[in-house]
Amino acid sequence: MNFNTIADFAEKILQMRIRYIPLLMSLLLISMSIVPSDCLAQLFFENLCQKSKLSIHRNSFSSLSGYISDQNIDARYYGLNLQVFTNPNLLRGSVTITSSVLASGIQSFFYDFSNGMIVDSITNSNVPLTYTHAQEKISFQTPLQLNKGDLITLTIHYHGVPEITGFGSFLFDEINGRPSIWTLSEPYGASDWFPCKNTPSDKVDSSDMHIRCAGNLTAVSNGLLKSTINNGDGTVTYHWKNSYPIAQYLISLAISDYVKFIFNYYYNSSEFLRVENYIYPETFSGLDSLLLKTNGMMTIFRNLYGEYPFIREKYGHAEFGRQGGMEHQTISSMGVFNEYIMAHELAHQWFGDKITCRDWENIWLNEGFATYSEALYAENSYGKQAYSDFMRLRMSSAKLAQGSVYVQDVNSIPEIFSGNRSYAKGSAVLHMLRGVTGDSLFFRIMKKYSLDTNVAYKTAVTADFQAIAEEVTGTDLDYFFNQWIHGEGYPKYDVSWNVTDQGENSYVAKVLILQQTGSNPAFFRMPIDIQINTIAGDTTFRVFNGSSAAEYVFTLNSRPVTFKVDPFDLVLKEVRGEGIIPVSFQLSQNFPNPFNPQTTILFELGKPADVVIDIFDVLGRSVGSIEEKNLREGIHTVEYNAAGLASGVYFYRLSAYSYGKEEILFNQTKRMVLVR
Repeated sequence: MNFNTIADFAEKILQMRIRYIPLLMSLLLISMSIVPSDCLAQLFFENLCQKSKLSIHRNSFSSLSGYISDQNIDARYYGLNLQVFTNPNLLRGSVTITSSVLASGIQSFFYDFSNGMIVDSITNSNVPLTYTHAQEKISFQTPLQLNKGDLITLTIHYHGVPEITGFGSFLFDEINGRPSIWTLSEPYGASDWFPCKNTPSDKVDSSDMHIRCAGNLTAVSNGLLKSTINNGDGTVTYHWKNSYPIAQYLISLAISDYVKFIFNYYYNSSEFLRVENYIYPETFSGLDSLLLKTNGMMTIFRNLYGEYPFIREKYGHAEFGRQGGMEHQTISSMGVFNEYIMAHELAHQWFGDKITCRDWENIWLNEGFATYSEALYAENSYGKQAYSDFMRLRMSSAKLAQGSVYVQDVNSIPEIFSGNRSYAKGSAVLHMLRGVTGDSLFFRIMKKYSLDTNVAYKTAVTADFQAIAEEVTGTDLDYFFNQWIHGEGYPKYDVSWNVTDQGENSYVAKVLILQQTGSNPAFFRMPIDIQINTIAGDTTFRVFNGSSAAEYVFTLNSRPVTFKVDPFDLVLKEVRGEGIIPVSFQLSQNFPNPFNPQTTILFELGKPADVVIDIFDVLGRSVGSIEEKNLREGIHTVEYNAAGLASGVYFYRLSAYSYGKEEILFNQTKRMVLVR
């Protein structure tokens, strides 16, 4: 794949999944043999935003890192009542918000809401309230002090055309000349189109969505469809009710002239979940068989993580105009349909929706988990090799990650949704944790995390997941999470070894691992598998590498031939020097000996060489020859078959020459016995 300009590159990426834009960018740049500088990456993203009508800037109300909205109130309920008009475009609505007071003595509070929208009035029990709408906030002063535990319910009436920020927030779009109105509020776009506490740390207990739109359109939202009312004026009002805790950015709507494709997922012999799909008419043909794969995905994740989190409501897909996917609670918005993006968004129902990252610094708890779930879907659907292939690609991308998995700059949307870091390296962390703990404990960790009442239907940070991992394993994993979540980079190992023949079939192999030092961390501490290939077969040892330089000694009863560090790719790393044996020339005894009629001759080369092995009888007569050209330094074996020779004593001589036989480098002879 090649692109002449950054703008062309952005145009092509828009045809792919937007939630994977940074990851795709990295993979495609690799294919072009380009490593983007920060400036180039920023230029790419700006072109992407211009072509897709996106803004890469946050609203000014949240321009400070660590923004967590009004800490004096806890939002408990959102009731949205919206009218959506096209030609001209207009959003008119009201939002009823119930919040509880978190501290006594409070006389002011605020909600987040874009200055681009017009507030018409605000009421409490139909009594008008005074307010100010400035700096992306609606602020209130109360005549009396509020006490801890008091409930505040008010209704905000407003109208306007929402500004498009982030990945779209609220967009009046069209498909083939027909309306397609949709939302994608992650991370900061919710307050572009409805007043709210615009932070993932504050999930409301429930929400309602009433959507009034043209009668030829279907409006889709979270939860269950409670009613469809024909208003008698060419419009219809859809009422969707969500009865589970939900973060503000997961509240969504999608409106178009959809084809409905609905089927059931039976989670026991008599009970089922409706899987509701709302698809553009022109794209539905042939999509049904792919959509039906949702049931298999549901079973895989249900077995791994526990019951589907919103079993009393629904799951489904609503097609929208962004070339990507978004895990809106119970109804993922989809602009691309394939197995892996579908598995990714479904997995988010557990990790992202049921358990939501408490702040955007910990977005890996959403995106890393969903990306790794794609790998588990591959493993459970197509086998271990499919899992390994998937993770190999993600590990390659993870090596391109800049900075820590814990996001340092949440003012930057590209930083939050860095494909190399939040997605690929986040998934690599889970892959490595599985390698550290083993399969049994790892999957116990994942299920316990999903079901733990301290985080289920609530929010989490990395420390919450770490605590559960430590509880399940009974192991202090502080070293692991500190270096992989808060540290940067990955280990780079320089390895070497030497082998000593102790006699009587005893060999000592010493493996030296030197780790390049950095600043955060100075070096990585990880359990590492070392696989030694001997003449008799492979043997794998696990060691804990906890220093910048370490030597590991292994005693073996068969001659070592080669070795490999982390042979199963359980660690994100680079290795230099494995398998290279710093030895001089040596000819070993053939094996087996005596033999009939075939034997193996093993030799070591200290330098690259052309090799000739001559076979002689006891009278010095040549009875055979083997020639090997252009061999590298290291250990080699050749097979010799003595078919046609009589029993007796024979000799084999190794002659090693420089390439082209200009210089003899080594010559040695040994005795062997053929027994018929």
